[in-house]
Amino acid sequence: MASKVFLVDKSKTIRVGKEPMVLVPLKLWRMLEDHLEDQEALASKNYLRRIRKARKDVAEGKVIYPFR
Repeated sequence: MASKVFLVDKSKTIRVGKEPMVLVPLKLWRMLEDHLEDQEALASKNYLRRIRKARKDVAEGKVIYPFR
């Protein structure tokens, strides 16, 4: 489904159909994606639980098996 892209001259607002669009450099977008990915991981209770357990195991001198 192809959408028409419009540029409104005075406001320099780019619209795809009726929705306004933001253009950012690819380098910035990749950085934002990394930060969003980090936020999703930190929001996961299971992820945080595994980090706490791994830290506890290291403190107790237990052998750690990554990717298990």
